[in-house]
Amino acid sequence: MDSLYSLNLAALRVRSPETARLIEGLEGPAGVTVTGAATGAPVLEIAGRALDSRRDPVRAAERSAAAVTSDPVVVAGLAGGYFIEALEARGLTVAGVIEGEPAVLAAAMRARDLTAWLSRVPVWCVSALADRVELAAIRRLGDLAVHAPSLTGHEGLAALVALWPTIRVAHRAPRVLVAGPIYGGSLETARATARAVSMTAAETKLFDFSVFAPGHHTLDALGIARSTRNRLQAGHADFLGEVLVDVALDWRADLVIALAQAPLAEAALTRLREHQVATAFWYVENHRVLPYWSQVAPHYDWFYGIQPGRFLEQLAEAGAAHPGYLPMACDPAVHQPETLTGEQRARFGSAVSFAGAPYLNRRRLLVSLADLDFRIWGDGWNEPALAHLVAGEGQRFDVRDMVRIFNATAINLNLHSAAHVADLDPDPDFVNPRTFEIAACGAFQLVDRRTPLPDLFAPDEMVVFESVPELRRLIDHYLAHPDERQAIADRARTRVLAEHTYEHRVRRILRDALPHDLAAAALHGIDAEPLDLAVRRIESASAFMTGEEACMRVLLEVEKNWGMR
Repeated sequence: MDSLYSLNLAALRVRSPETARLIEGLEGPAGVTVTGAATGAPVLEIAGRALDSRRDPVRAAERSAAAVTSDPVVVAGLAGGYFIEALEARGLTVAGVIEGEPAVLAAAMRARDLTAWLSRVPVWCVSALADRVELAAIRRLGDLAVHAPSLTGHEGLAALVALWPTIRVAHRAPRVLVAGPIYGGSLETARATARAVSMTAAETKLFDFSVFAPGHHTLDALGIARSTRNRLQAGHADFLGEVLVDVALDWRADLVIALAQAPLAEAALTRLREHQVATAFWYVENHRVLPYWSQVAPHYDWFYGIQPGRFLEQLAEAGAAHPGYLPMACDPAVHQPETLTGEQRARFGSAVSFAGAPYLNRRRLLVSLADLDFRIWGDGWNEPALAHLVAGEGQRFDVRDMVRIFNATAINLNLHSAAHVADLDPDPDFVNPRTFEIAACGAFQLVDRRTPLPDLFAPDEMVVFESVPELRRLIDHYLAHPDERQAIADRARTRVLAEHTYEHRVRRILRDALPHDLAAAALHGIDAEPLDLAVRRIESASAFMTGEEACMRVLLEVEKNWGMR
């Protein structure tokens, strides 16, 4: 029996890992006993109550299955599995099984060989279905076929059966509009976010405000007073926010995701809320450097920051309805290992490099590495002691060159910025995007210690330093041990691809901000309802509605949801 149980559990783990974890620790099916029916077939019992017929569980299951008219179905109640086998014998499709007790699942797999369908049909325990989005995704698989004896004495399963008809199923994909800044560092993050949304089943549109950047910057060149310039630029941003609202409403967006410094102020956000368009803001900035978050946070439905802890409390105090922690990420389509030519390796390569902006702490700390085979990439590096290290003629590098720098460098130095100190950042409560991007490239990095880092990477995936002397020792060690560097870089890449891509972050936002049925449609896909079935469904909803009227209802719904003209 034990070998059979292990085989079935292995099959189950492929289909439903959450449920597998629930039963994995059960040494035996506690509370469940297995007896024999009059025919000799195994019968499961809980507290003396049989879950299948004690006389002939196979025949009893066939009679119950004969009353099922829907196809496909999700079965509520596993028991010994006879009901599922009877449904499939009738030619019906069992799209999933929901069981109330993990112990029943464990006992059934011990008592019978369920391999024939277990590797094909996903199985969930009720306790693994607290997430309403996951429940909406399962609901779309089919109507319930209830194994009545399984409901007796299990309130959770009975409650789910009662809830089932009320769970909405989306027959269209949600529409998600992504808005970035007019210019700045989060512009690429906005583009990566839009690409990540498009990887789900959601319809996606990027409103790229960077096309308006020349007009914004022209105001800088007019030589007008700063107060006047700031007022005009704020007015320009307000105008662009109103443009975005009109685009969102015309496109019938369900959700607007805004990135840091997107030109959306209170008036625009209020209009979106009035038209029931959900909004989410991803504040990919250090909240101590750019404090405008306190003005906009109350006007978004969901507000995410890259700093956990106290910042989330401050967001709540400022009036944010749903503050949340959402760290930075990588885009595997952009940040990836690259085989470089000899010319590229000579151009971009060095033993140690740093790529980034010349904040005060970086200018001071990097001087201590000036004797190494070291290159500094980026614009604005005018520190005399570092002049001989500046590569690329001190020009700003693009994303493609950044990836080549990471790949060509033996040790990428990842030093978080601080404009107010000459040492390591004294408030290390966020992890910058470089951490994830370097890891996704399969490159090795040394990063200054950050408090959220242990929750994102294991100790053998990321090497950290807390002082310049320690940094020097680590550089010497890892330059001398390339195999160790590569092993750590490989582990970091595995981790970042598994947990820290923009798609992972976007799926969190969609799950939070969209209605459950639309979130399920985005994350799990949709099964569009055929037109003839939609007409029949609406026609049957009223005894007084003709087929022609039902067809008109369907067409009106299509126009409403898809924006047809």
